[in-house]
Amino acid sequence: MDDGKHSVAVSDHRREFIEEEVAAGTYANEAEVVDAALELLERSKRVGALRALIAEADDQFERGDYSEFSESDDLTQYIVDNAESLRR
Repeated sequence: MDDGKHSVAVSDHRREFIEEEVAAGTYANEAEVVDAALELLERSKRVGALRALIAEADDQFERGDYSEFSESDDLTQYIVDNAESLRR
């Protein structure tokens, strides 16, 4: 039965950092420190993906490959219709 707990090995430097964060009261326990670190990693990946989308859109704009929308609802519908491809 999986209890949702996993063991990980960390360097002495990381172990000290985790202990300092808990001792300072920033986090209640080691698991909260690890959860915060993983959340930050996930957020960083999302930011990287957004930056890539922006760079791609900028390149498309420079090439003159873009769509014009006369109404904000048109833009919203375009985003909804293309949401899956925009997530990649």
